[in-house]
Amino acid sequence: MQIKCTSCGAAQELAPNNQCSFCGSTVETEKAQENYKSSTSGEIGNLMMMADTAIDATNWEEALSFYNQALTKDVTNSDAWLGKGIAIVYTSKIGDIKTTEAIAYWKNAIKHALNSEAMSKRVAKEINKVVNSFYPTLENHYIQYYDLEHSYRELVSRFVTLENAQDFATQLDENNISYFETGYGLCRRIIESPKRHASSASNSALAEGIIGQLSSNKYSRQSASNGAIQKISEASKRKKEINIVAQSVFLIEEKYLARLKKINPEKNYISSRTEFENSSEGKQAELQKAFKENPIGGLIVWWNNQSKAGKIIWVFFTIAMILGAIINSNKN
Repeated sequence: MQIKCTSCGAAQELAPNNQCSFCGSTVETEKAQENYKSSTSGEIGNLMMMADTAIDATNWEEALSFYNQALTKDVTNSDAWLGKGIAIVYTSKIGDIKTTEAIAYWKNAIKHALNSEAMSKRVAKEINKVVNSFYPTLENHYIQYYDLEHSYRELVSRFVTLENAQDFATQLDENNISYFETGYGLCRRIIESPKRHASSASNSALAEGIIGQLSSNKYSRQSASNGAIQKISEASKRKKEINIVAQSVFLIEEKYLARLKKINPEKNYISSRTEFENSSEGKQAELQKAFKENPIGGLIVWWNNQSKAGKIIWVFFTIAMILGAIINSNKN
């Protein structure tokens, strides 16, 4: 049975528990049925149904056109404003993700709703779905153009634009943990997935180089070796770029982590920043930074990163070097 929620206005199948799957409100069945019939009749109703059909066919340009036509008939149509915000994101170009426009439209959906609180929850749920659906487009574009300079920097820049929408969703429904988990999960993904891709590219290049060495032609062997070295070097360059640019993602992730820990303090959420700082790459980056700022400070950081066994070995090695120097000096 198709109904239109009496609180947020979302069209849907009536759930067995009579609760709206968007805002969670209890649905007044008879009134919700009447709402649905009313919303699908007349000129505006026809336009909205055509927009819904276009969405089902993932024809976002057509859906956007129908929403715009509906709004010319009734500028206070909340459903049309909500749909327009969703469609404008999906019709975005990879280099121009229109989340700023979408947020403006979603605010209008809430502004003109009969129940702004319920509509806020509905909008938040739709945003969460849009962000989850659109993000892979960014990642796939990065993988396709991985070899280009600053490819990861551009990926993060686009992600930050998309994340603005997710941040808005968490503001609209700040007690819904799933929206914070989406933000946190995407922050993790935008760091880990490119790193895995870089490692895979490096391993593939190494394998190509090894296979190339089996050739009986020395020129083929040399070509395979040079190609592998170049690809491994590029992968190393990408990893370095990721480690530097990911610092900005850490800040975004910490925002989601803070809320997740407050909502669900018993769950142990992993911090990408802490994970990186404890990794060999993180310690090397810290050491390089310390040496650049202050050589003495760099030595202190280096020493603190040594294991107990490592410190003992270095002490004995230093003593041996000093004793060797003294002995050689006395001989001379």
